[in-house]
Amino acid sequence: MIHPSAAQIIRTIEATLVDVVEPAVQTTTARSALATIGHLLRHVALRIEQEGQILADDILVQRALLADIATYLATAGDADPGDAIQAALAQAAAPDARYPSLSIMGARASLLRQAIQDALIFLQDQRDPRKADPAYQAIRAAIRTYLAAEVQAEGTLIHPAFEDKGPRR
Repeated sequence: MIHPSAAQIIRTIEATLVDVVEPAVQTTTARSALATIGHLLRHVALRIEQEGQILADDILVQRALLADIATYLATAGDADPGDAIQAALAQAAAPDARYPSLSIMGARASLLRQAIQDALIFLQDQRDPRKADPAYQAIRAAIRTYLAAEVQAEGTLIHPAFEDKGPRR
């Protein structure tokens, strides 16, 4: 492992700004900008430490949800959206030879998220004719559950970096 880590470097930068630069800053605007920089540095450090696992977990959940959506669509006779889901799953498959950087994992997660969004739009268009179908209600509930969990996971990268740390711009 390379020492210090990227997160440690960022924390050192933040500490230097607080200990050395902040006492010399005189204007409210400059103090506000410095506080914002501190928030963003903490956010980046959290992302370095946690984003990879969050994305890996998200991709697993998205793949399972998309498989369930595809199964529902196939059962309901909706081939086109199901084919689009299968294409997205194939495109987002992890290659064996390359380490998945955060950029690669983020792109995979975005591709799968787009497939979920497209499926949701299709399912929303089917609301009236299918609203009494328990399978339809179940797949819509699964999508809502996923979306709520995604917001919660993203919050773990935001809340600790910004909350109770002073003013933000």
